[in-house]
Amino acid sequence: MSMIEPEVGQWYQNTQRQLFEVVAVDDDTVEIQYYDGDVEEMDLETWYQMNLVMTAEPNDASAPYDDLDMDEFGPVDETASPGGLQNMLDEL
Repeated sequence: MSMIEPEVGQWYQNTQRQLFEVVAVDDDTVEIQYYDGDVEEMDLETWYQMNLVMTAEPNDASAPYDDLDMDEFGPVDETASPGGLQNMLDEL
């Protein structure tokens, strides 16, 4: 039984040696994302029944996103480009 409080942004490891990060916590649920990218939501009662240890962020925490295509990130704001910033400064 875990006495560890879920903390958004903190990485944990369970007894199956799976690494995951807490991505959201509300009054009665915890949402976690495993290192492989899978997302799971559980109630707090389930959280506290797990045997967990806090762990450091993996060296490559972005690994679950490595196979995403650029178009999966959404539209690119062209005005935020370095040239766009310079143009905005020139106008001042």
